Amino acid sequence: MLIGLVFYEGTLTGQRYFQLLQDVITDLVENLPLQQLRNVWFQHDGPPPHKISNVKQPLMETFQNQVIGYGGFVEWPPRSPDLTPLDFFLWGHVKGQVYAIPPPTLQDLRRRITDACASVTPTMLHNVQREIQSRVQMCIVANREHFEQYK
Repeated sequence: MLIGLVFYEGTLTGQRYFQLLQDVITDLVENLPLQQLRNVWFQHDGPPPHKISNVKQPLMETFQNQVIGYGGFVEWPPRSPDLTPLDFFLWGHVKGQVYAIPPPTLQDLRRRITDACASVTPTMLHNVQREIQSRVQMCIVANREHFEQYK
């Protein structure tokens, strides 16, 4: 299940990202039963706002060792779109639904993004999970180089 969708206007600085984590992420996970929270992983990548030192603390407090990305318990390889579910699945899924017909307004754009994210089913996520395992194997065979062009 995808948890939360945040629309943010303006430039995302390190301090704003820190505030976003404190305000939004905490509120989202507070409403999850403890059993579900144990299965939640937080993933972010490596742009400068994600790298400020005080970002790591709230993530580790909330998700313990289940943080993937810069400063997380599990470091994610940089520039690895072949392995990142957001890159190989989610963004394409969302863009396909959102831009099938160009949205006429910002409000319509946000509604379509929300609807596209809500359309992601548990079965789709299960398939993505299996795909990750397959992609890791392909990455190993390709000597850790990009491999998607050969699929």
